[in-house]
Amino acid sequence: MHEPFGLGIFPRMRYSARIAREAAAHGLVPILHLPMEPRNPRDLGPVTGTVWVRMSDAEIARVVESDLASVPGVVGVSNHAGSRATADRRVMTAALEVVRAHGLWFEENRTTRASVATDVARRLGMRSVLITTYLDDPPVDIEGKTRALIAAATRLGWAVAASHITTGAPQVVRRLLPEFRRAGIVFVPITDFLVDSAHRAAAPR
Repeated sequence: MHEPFGLGIFPRMRYSARIAREAAAHGLVPILHLPMEPRNPRDLGPVTGTVWVRMSDAEIARVVESDLASVPGVVGVSNHAGSRATADRRVMTAALEVVRAHGLWFEENRTTRASVATDVARRLGMRSVLITTYLDDPPVDIEGKTRALIAAATRLGWAVAASHITTGAPQVVRRLLPEFRRAGIVFVPITDFLVDSAHRAAAPR
């Protein structure tokens, strides 16, 4: 689509490193999509390199370091699943301290109201961003949700949305690009929405 979308990349997969290397060349923002323990095991899917609540701080640090090493060139980290892990302040602190040490920012895909993830990131002095809209969670009426996104962005002047490649959401967005453009909506990199530890936000667009 030739737009600067962020691309969440799972660690330790066959093509993780290749996708991370090539993302920037295609105008995409490469992000480590860090698997974290959910309350419902089915939410995790067939991934590796998962942060589990039962792990010690040192074990969490080793997992995150290894995951980052498997996707060289990422500029940020987002959570995959994690409804249990993101609600645990110790776990999130141990994980995000590694992310901070690498000079990366954090994107929260909030999966529970009990989450402390973004709060921990800000307390650690990290830049962060919270996804506000999901186009395919659950994966029904994606076209309606995409049109609602257009309306919200028009009304508010900004919006931060996410979707999954496998649900068909990207194809819906591509088909509706003319509607985005007629509404005057411009896609910008997610980095434009990062908030620093003092809660100063980039100008929305």
